[in-house]
Amino acid sequence: MVPGGRVGRAVGLAALAVALLAVVACDPPKPPPSPPTYACRADPFGGWFPQYIDGYGAAVHHVTAAVYDDRTGCWYHLRRGQRVSTASVVKIEVMAATLLRAQDQGRPLTRSEGDRIGAMIRTSDNAATTSLWRDLGGVRAMQSYGDRLGLTQTDETEPYWGLTSTTAEDQAVFVERLMQGGVPLDHDRRGLAWLYLRDIRADQRWGVRAGVPAGWEVGHKNGFAGSACCGWRVNSVGYVADPAGGGYSIAVLSDGWASMEQGIPMVETVARQVAASLTP
Repeated sequence: MVPGGRVGRAVGLAALAVALLAVVACDPPKPPPSPPTYACRADPFGGWFPQYIDGYGAAVHHVTAAVYDDRTGCWYHLRRGQRVSTASVVKIEVMAATLLRAQDQGRPLTRSEGDRIGAMIRTSDNAATTSLWRDLGGVRAMQSYGDRLGLTQTDETEPYWGLTSTTAEDQAVFVERLMQGGVPLDHDRRGLAWLYLRDIRADQRWGVRAGVPAGWEVGHKNGFAGSACCGWRVNSVGYVADPAGGGYSIAVLSDGWASMEQGIPMVETVARQVAASLTP
């Protein structure tokens, strides 16, 4: 997580997104073909790969990943069930909860809500996140929103919301439903979430987008923060959209790193392995 900075463009884009929602449909990723056009791909986490990354500290750093390919209905897991704290990837949940509250109240996002979501997602602004978290009602309200959004393995906490505990599978399920339906958000609000997640500041465009070929779209949020309990958490969660429709949701989580810079190569090694299997 980083403090807010260079947020002017994020504020402008947030205002544009709110205006667009008021006048035109914001589309989420195209749905997958039905019926599926091919069977499960080779498991990116099978064979030699787990032992290979363990040689670079994956087990020590609790590296865990989950991928759901909605074009085939196939799951792929690495160290399934491992719990890691979210750092800033919890901001996707805060965004979705803010959109859900506005929908419950029968209104679009306010300018203030849109500005704060833009700063929170694009630049990982922590003050904007804390402000939205408090406006939503704090940890008990966030737990309720999490239940409604289908997060069954995520335990929200405060005052340090970045210590929210989760699993890669829970995050991958959540992002899949946010993009393709299954959360109680309408089409346009899911499209707005997709718009925000694709507009990430250049220096944060790492993580699950690694290895994705040109022509595919990626919406994601990274989490990166040091802590007394768990070292640096280096996480990346998102959705990779196939130009032909559908795609895959992916979550890669890790902790115990000495720095963010040490953790990113591992997260991207996992992401590239997935892309090599699922994007050809």
